[in-house]
Amino acid sequence: MKKCLLVLLVFVPLGLAFSCSSDEEVLVVDLSVNKEIVDFSSEAGIQNITVSTNASIWEAKADKSWCTLSVAGKILKISVDESEERLVREATVTIKAEGQMRTIKVRQLGYEAAILIDKNVFEVEVIGKEITFDVTANVEVSAGFPDWISEKVKSRAPEMVTSTHTYVVKSSTLDEKREGAIVFTEVLPAGAPEESVPVSASVQISQHGLNEYNGGAGEDIEGDIKVKVVSGTDSSHQGEDGIEKSFDGDYTTLYHSNWLNGGTNYFPITLTYNFAEASDVDYLIYYPRSTGYNGHFKEVEIQYSEDGNTFTKLLDKDFEGSATATRVAFNNTVRAISIRFIVKSGAGDGQGFASCAEMEFYTKNLNAFDYSTLFEDETCSNLKAGVTEADIENCNYPFFKNLAYYMFKGKYDRNFRVADYKAFPHPDIQSETHKTNPYSLLDNPTGISVGAGETLVVMVGDTYGQSIGMKVQNLDAPGSDGFGGVTYPLYRGINKLTMTGKGLVYVMYHTKSLEEAERAQPVNIHFASGTVNGYFDSQNEDHRGRWSELLGKATDKYFDVIGKYAHLTFETNDFRKYAATNGDELIDLYDKIAYSEMQLLGLEKYDRVFKNRIYLNVMYQSFMYATAYHTAYNQTTMGDVCDPDVLKTTGCWGPAHEIGHCNQTRPGVKWIGLTEVTNNIMSEYIQTTVFGQPSRIQTEDMGAVYRNRYSKAWNGIIVPKASHANFTNIDDSDDVFCKLVPFWQLELYFGKVLGRTPLQQSDYGGFYPEVFEYARTKNYGGMSEGEIQLDFVYNCCVAARINLLDFFEKWGFLTPVDRSIEDYETKTLKITEEMVSKLKEKVESLGYEKLQDVALEYISDNTWELYRNRPQVVPGENATRNGNTITIRNWQNVVAYEVENQSGKLVFISSGETTPSATDVFTLSGDWKDGHKLYAVSVTGKRTEVPMVN
Repeated sequence: MKKCLLVLLVFVPLGLAFSCSSDEEVLVVDLSVNKEIVDFSSEAGIQNITVSTNASIWEAKADKSWCTLSVAGKILKISVDESEERLVREATVTIKAEGQMRTIKVRQLGYEAAILIDKNVFEVEVIGKEITFDVTANVEVSAGFPDWISEKVKSRAPEMVTSTHTYVVKSSTLDEKREGAIVFTEVLPAGAPEESVPVSASVQISQHGLNEYNGGAGEDIEGDIKVKVVSGTDSSHQGEDGIEKSFDGDYTTLYHSNWLNGGTNYFPITLTYNFAEASDVDYLIYYPRSTGYNGHFKEVEIQYSEDGNTFTKLLDKDFEGSATATRVAFNNTVRAISIRFIVKSGAGDGQGFASCAEMEFYTKNLNAFDYSTLFEDETCSNLKAGVTEADIENCNYPFFKNLAYYMFKGKYDRNFRVADYKAFPHPDIQSETHKTNPYSLLDNPTGISVGAGETLVVMVGDTYGQSIGMKVQNLDAPGSDGFGGVTYPLYRGINKLTMTGKGLVYVMYHTKSLEEAERAQPVNIHFASGTVNGYFDSQNEDHRGRWSELLGKATDKYFDVIGKYAHLTFETNDFRKYAATNGDELIDLYDKIAYSEMQLLGLEKYDRVFKNRIYLNVMYQSFMYATAYHTAYNQTTMGDVCDPDVLKTTGCWGPAHEIGHCNQTRPGVKWIGLTEVTNNIMSEYIQTTVFGQPSRIQTEDMGAVYRNRYSKAWNGIIVPKASHANFTNIDDSDDVFCKLVPFWQLELYFGKVLGRTPLQQSDYGGFYPEVFEYARTKNYGGMSEGEIQLDFVYNCCVAARINLLDFFEKWGFLTPVDRSIEDYETKTLKITEEMVSKLKEKVESLGYEKLQDVALEYISDNTWELYRNRPQVVPGENATRNGNTITIRNWQNVVAYEVENQSGKLVFISSGETTPSATDVFTLSGDWKDGHKLYAVSVTGKRTEVPMVN
């Protein structure tokens, strides 16, 4: 008889709520089944499956006509017809509920001998455990197994039935993994033909050894009970980012209030979360967005309702715009069907916003494991005195039983699993005082990696009243940057966390002040599960000399390397490729870059050294960049930034440039138009002063006309008497390296010539340390971009104790300008004659003398030593001209060549070289004309005419 396939629709009244509008509740669907494989004998039969869902409608469908379905409440009844087939047959039952889907495999024996087992593979911890599975057979079977496995209850296996078997895997004393199998074999009837081959089926068992710790998934750890949010409402949201995004279980999506936040009634914003029924709630966890900061909660009032209508104030909480997940514990358990948040303020531009990645609610579990039965303290990192193997055997919590067994046998490796974590001030603190980007949030790597969906068991010791968190960062983001990640709050005692994604784990332990960080006690934390990946810490005595060993043991795609001032997270294989034996040198070089930049900033001189490290991570988009909390480097750049030999020579510019971005003191040394300029003061300093390499702006060939960036800058600004902001040139209308020249010249003269630089002063002070300190401490409130530029001139005069107006006038800082400048943002730079006059009066009032007989505008990396010795020009051969190309041989002590027209107007300047040479050559940008003259300029500014032979 032909039968129709059954499609069963089940309607359950749960209160429909699908709309995303602010006035309607939104339901997030949950769907699960209690069994994924169902086996039948060949006879007709029925088995019940429990379907758990909060969906109002769900459907179940069987893909074979011999398998039919029916429903009674939450029970899905699976019925099969009698099988007259020879072999085992299979059907698939598919259950769907509003986008969610689960499948059940249905198997039925035929008349040919067969044995079905519903679970064929078990992985067992070293301590051993019970395993249970069902065997369905149409023949009599016998079981065989190794001596380290025993059957707990002898199971009869009558024909044509499913029987449950329970076996005990004993604890192992072996160092290595052992494997075995429970084999079920058909018992052939008496008189069976000799050629008969009995059917068999097996269960494979793999048990870890003592040399390979495996904590398991912690299924037995009864964490606190999550109260499921089934719907919610909000009073404001942006587009599709409604409240449902904050209880969808996805920490990468988020609720966000309306972007239009200019109205006077924008705040407060109300968010209401509803449970299926009135439930006990002891605390909640607010997960802020993992990237960006707009909407991080600040001042919030929290209310609860027992009936969903009348709300009672519970508490006020100031989240302070924190980017870390925060647990809010209630003084007493509340009975609630709804929890409401009245958000009164949030982080962001304008008035701010409200946003939330996830909001979770919990009831405390009173049946949790009592650590004192086996361990010294709540970190469970040491057995308490007197614990015996029998005590461990009697423990009813397999996870802790297994952990204790490793410790008892002396086989528990605490390296990277157990550690003290120190407090760091939040990097925003010094970002504000130093007027820079904030440094790293990830100063506490753990050396632990986790997988998506993995359960991580973390035991935390005394937190001394501090808020502790944990971040999981996954840099494996093709075409993107994985920086950031998901944060989880940690609390004293046992924390059982389900990982939403894979990555490396970092402890988040930040204080609200520098002083508090100094006083804060380290917190002992035990990561009892997860995988040890390790990291290298150049400041840890236990790590010194172990670079190759620790790198070799790394198991994750990424590896952390930390120094005193820098922190790298690059691909493990790139460390192995480019720094296989000298990673310690690599991190020392990054420490040198980071610390040298801090010295030039004056942070050592003024006791302001950053307390957090600078963070560098690999990414897979763009080239290199810097932003809040990190700098990022494309994986294709690793040959430059991960190889110590390259980094300290040709590869240093990139990291120094990006770290320089983080260190730009704004706005005093970074007004509009200088984002890609003043950070390169640091790049030049690292390249030349610290690593002794040739200067980029000196040696990078600009072609026959300009030869180098100095000459190009002279002709783009000094010759046309242009504003520094209006630098124009036929080759590049906005050459940031040309704009850099006057800034670097100040360091060449005051630093290298006069010795006023950190590496030459015993107090690590100098010209630029004073300039940056002035910029850190000055209040620029209400000042325009033009006023800030002019104030920089004043700042430099104060730091130099010299009137530098002539220098800055030549370089166009005092040239009137009024233009809109695009520099990652658009602002207007306006300088008027009146503003310049006021500045000159202010500088003159300082009473400083002007530089005497110093052509400061012509100092370069090739000539700075001449400025120390001040020799006169020594003439050489007459210059020759071929068209517009001029060649000058054997002239000495020349800092620049000037070309004047017949009216005495300066028309061209060049140094005629990239690297020092006895022959200087350059090509005019215009034609050489009758009456033009060529002059050699000395350090003092004295001009000597160079005879010309046509």
